Amino acid sequence: MSYLGIDIGGTYIKYAVFDNEGVQLSATERQRTKLTESTNHILEQVCQICTTIQEKYQLQGVAISSAGVVDSQKGVITYAGYTIPGYTGTPLKETIEALTKVKCTVINDVNAACLGEYWQAFTELEKPKTLVCLTIGTGVGGAIMIDGKLYEGPSFMAGEVGYLPIEGQYFQDVASTTALLADAKRQLNEEITGEEFFERLRLASDERVNQVFERFISALAKGVLIMQYTLNPDHIVLGGGILAQHDIMIPAIEQKLKELAVSERFLTAKISPARAGNNAGMLGALYFHLY
Repeated sequence: MSYLGIDIGGTYIKYAVFDNEGVQLSATERQRTKLTESTNHILEQVCQICTTIQEKYQLQGVAISSAGVVDSQKGVITYAGYTIPGYTGTPLKETIEALTKVKCTVINDVNAACLGEYWQAFTELEKPKTLVCLTIGTGVGGAIMIDGKLYEGPSFMAGEVGYLPIEGQYFQDVASTTALLADAKRQLNEEITGEEFFERLRLASDERVNQVFERFISALAKGVLIMQYTLNPDHIVLGGGILAQHDIMIPAIEQKLKELAVSERFLTAKISPARAGNNAGMLGALYFHLY
């Protein structure tokens, strides 16, 4: 059986073909997301991808992961921020099903990444009952699984943790990779990449870099602590490119949590970096499609 997985982001649209066990049958392809200042061409791009793939594979379904708030029952984008103009209201499911004549499902990208982790990164014995996934990148996204089931909320907005108020600002404005590098630029008077920042941090030769990292970890840990207090999860997975530095990040977060928590009794969750890789969104979309 062949299923097309598509992961729609504000920068790229990725896609690949998988079987019903998540084994990849084609190379992962990507194309830049076509945006203007006032609109986007995502629906046309996705339709073209489906047409191209159907020429090569007999598809049983199309599983889509997408940025934005997604009504996963109707397969419609119910809210998209300024990063993807004109995307709100896009009827992905209806359009793709009419085009391909096969079932199409659509789910939020962070929810999909969480499902991808749950499906592919844990053995059956390891699978957590309550799992929180946070993705740290341009912003901060969140997803929640309770008793092995994705919790989306009545209006599909559960896990929108980027808007939590932390230190008088949104969580994502103080704890995203974007926020970290913006603070670094202010303190160092130069633009550096994430890789360069952590190289300097490891050298431990510039106190300004240490202070930027300390502020970032403090803000991130405050958001993680809210997850601990409210959901009492047994596992928290942190994703995003910055978690390539998990040997520095995870211990720093764990130490900061101990300093912030009213009691270490609340700190029951195991914290680990995402392990399902760059295809986690497509795999999670497929898991949602199948189960």
